[in-house]
Amino acid sequence: MIKRSRLAACAAVLSLASLGACSNQTNLRKAAFDTMSAYHVAATGAEAYLASGSVNATAKADIKTASAAALVPLTTLDTAVANGNTVTASELATAESALAGLQSALSTAQTTTTTGSN
Repeated sequence: MIKRSRLAACAAVLSLASLGACSNQTNLRKAAFDTMSAYHVAATGAEAYLASGSVNATAKADIKTASAAALVPLTTLDTAVANGNTVTASELATAESALAGLQSALSTAQTTTTTGSN
């Protein structure tokens, strides 16, 4: 009887640990979706800005480079989510950092255009 109690207790602990891991994975997946959505918003804004015709060559190159750099880790993240694979915090952080680079390049370009520093 004691062995069964211990076995049940061990099973309960393992279940809680598994639920914690699932919960963490759920949070990582939600963050991945948020990051991918933010990329689509930034990429749409970047495309519209580049099509406006008021972009100097340096700003245009910076935006295109940042967009290409962001697309690599975001594609990896998107593939992992789509295939039901584990999403790691490291993959997410890399994608978020690359997205921040694109957002920064776009913001810098827009600031220089609106202030006339082009």
